[in-house]
Amino acid sequence: MKTAGIVAEFNPFHNGHKYLVGQVRENGASHIAAVMGGSFLQRGNCAVLGKYDRARAAVLGGVDLVLELPEVYACASAERFAKGGIGVLESCGCIDTICCGAEYMDPSVYDRALELLNGASVGEFLSKGYSYPRAVQAAVEKYGDSELSALLRSPNDVLALEYLRAGEGKFSFLRVQRTAPHDSDKAEDGRFASASLIRKMMIGGDDGYRKYIPETTAQIIDKAVGDGRCPARFENNERGVLTALRRLTVGEIENLPDVSEGLENRIYKAIRSNDTLDGIIMDIKCKRYTYARISRILACAYLGIQKGEPAPQYIRVLAFNDRGAQILKKMKETAKLPVVMNAKMINSLGGAASEMIDTDIRAQDLWGLCTPVIQPCGEDHYTGALKI
Repeated sequence: MKTAGIVAEFNPFHNGHKYLVGQVRENGASHIAAVMGGSFLQRGNCAVLGKYDRARAAVLGGVDLVLELPEVYACASAERFAKGGIGVLESCGCIDTICCGAEYMDPSVYDRALELLNGASVGEFLSKGYSYPRAVQAAVEKYGDSELSALLRSPNDVLALEYLRAGEGKFSFLRVQRTAPHDSDKAEDGRFASASLIRKMMIGGDDGYRKYIPETTAQIIDKAVGDGRCPARFENNERGVLTALRRLTVGEIENLPDVSEGLENRIYKAIRSNDTLDGIIMDIKCKRYTYARISRILACAYLGIQKGEPAPQYIRVLAFNDRGAQILKKMKETAKLPVVMNAKMINSLGGAASEMIDTDIRAQDLWGLCTPVIQPCGEDHYTGALKI
């Protein structure tokens, strides 16, 4: 039994994801476990399709076991997203290899990047009060490596690097050439398209996206659309989000993840100067503060996520098949954290684990306000792990 681990969003599960899963199988994995972001994701927006639907689509697309990445890591920078995802996979105790898509394949560049990130250069700029992304970029400029600079400008390669960094010495790694560039507005070979293009088409009512996703995913999306659960968008609950933002003090903004260098004052001013979410973001956005970073900060404010570097506290199962059941059976011997399968197990958690999973539950309830038809509260308490 050789088990591979993937950290992903599957927003939604598309042909490129299916290709990645196939490549992982071809490279010797008998079982595949994925840690998947839940309700609000790395770009600071809600998932276009609910987490249970995405988990089902992933299993029907070839993944054996889907675990939820706690929300405090899912709506986070690449560094925290990777730390959380790799942390959950490590806590399973039976994952052999970490696999991910990448655009830059030369291993020597990753080695140089690791040397830089783990060395003194980044720490030098962090000690001056730089945010982590700025410190990395400043260190790269000081290092003067054009290949390294190019790698760190590619979001997918940054994630691959952070996976490598978080799991160094604990796993073997497999990088698979991506089928479509990150956030590309162009499809490849009529079969592959980036998740961002697919989401854009879904939200815009262009059903041409269907040729870029497996039929099983299309059927799940069709049902979700019919039930008013898809496509979910932050803008569907804009008044609710603006309400949460207008209640914030400068001090509360300062305590949000990714806020540093006096950014809280800029955010506070923008909230009071704009009547749309996009207006707030565009008022703050600049070369130093990207659109995605500002979006994440506002999403964290909406969800009540504050600064902190907690370790994973549980392993929550969203969906599995027969091979996934074999992984779970192995995890009974190897797991380093509680394995949560249903509401009864959620209620049995205490302390930091209870606090962390409460954030996941709150995020799911708030996601239900971003769907075309408002969804009821408490889905996490009546939906257990899906056996598919």
